[in-house]
Amino acid sequence: MKSKIILSITIFLLIAVTLFGFIFPSNKTYSYVNPVQTIGENRSIAELIYSRNRVELKNKIDSVIFQSSFRNFVLGSVAKISWDMQPRISFDTQFFNTEIFYGKDGSLFPNTVSCVVSKLPNINTDEDSKFIFLMVPLKQEIESYKLPNYQRNNICLQNKLNLQLLYKENSEYKYIDLYELFNDKDKSYYEYGDTHWNNYGLNLVLIELLKITNPSEKFNLIDDGYYVENNRVLERLGLIELNKLSPKYKIQPIPKEKNKILILRDSFFNDYYGPKKYLQNYFNVEYITWGEINNLFDLEFQNYDFVIFESSIDIFFQNRILIFDDKNN
Repeated sequence: MKSKIILSITIFLLIAVTLFGFIFPSNKTYSYVNPVQTIGENRSIAELIYSRNRVELKNKIDSVIFQSSFRNFVLGSVAKISWDMQPRISFDTQFFNTEIFYGKDGSLFPNTVSCVVSKLPNINTDEDSKFIFLMVPLKQEIESYKLPNYQRNNICLQNKLNLQLLYKENSEYKYIDLYELFNDKDKSYYEYGDTHWNNYGLNLVLIELLKITNPSEKFNLIDDGYYVENNRVLERLGLIELNKLSPKYKIQPIPKEKNKILILRDSFFNDYYGPKKYLQNYFNVEYITWGEINNLFDLEFQNYDFVIFESSIDIFFQNRILIFDDKNN
């Protein structure tokens, strides 16, 4: 009897979502999964049924369901219930299996996929002195005190060991150690509803970078009002929008000489978390993403005063480290 009731409710919800997709298409869709993309077929569902085009028919139905306002209402309500329960319960209340999990009081963390033992291949170039490594720890490695005990398996201790090995075996390079820099439990270095650094964390990193590029000058972090934190990951995967105000900072003074730097980056230096326009106050900076090169020697080092290798530490030791392998040349 119970299984028949559950089946009936499921069938009703699926039919309701599909009908609402036709009658009340939504202007804004929740996307905890990727949006459905058309494969070029513009015929109606009735025409596709008649034509027996099963691939496009499935895609068309998926698209209608995805755009359903009823679907949005259901997902939004479930997300709101989950979020409201979060402060009262000591475990993650998400209904969906995504690449994030909630810590204490709903703080958001990335799920780890693997924990690998790795080291940097030994390479020799004439430009070693220009290399600066900036490996960004996972949020849970820095804010472990916000994790319930059962989530401790999301901390990869090997990441830090890999980094220490990199320091030890490649002393000719320069490093910015965020494990050491982000060490005050009374400070927040990451966005509450995101997995990236906040404005404070970013500016601390930039001061450390300026100490390397402009060692004869002294730089200070000063208050610059407030800003609404980025909560893009929480909005996309947790379906919750926050308007959390946090302190904003800037660095003074402006350097007397702006060095030309290249940052090989991931999302920590995109326009949401490390805007190029802001960095241009302190450096002549160019960005390139990891996906744009295959090996280290694709880069023209002579065009820059410094080359910064920035990466989330887990992804770096999983695969990005391979660009340093001279066997790829």
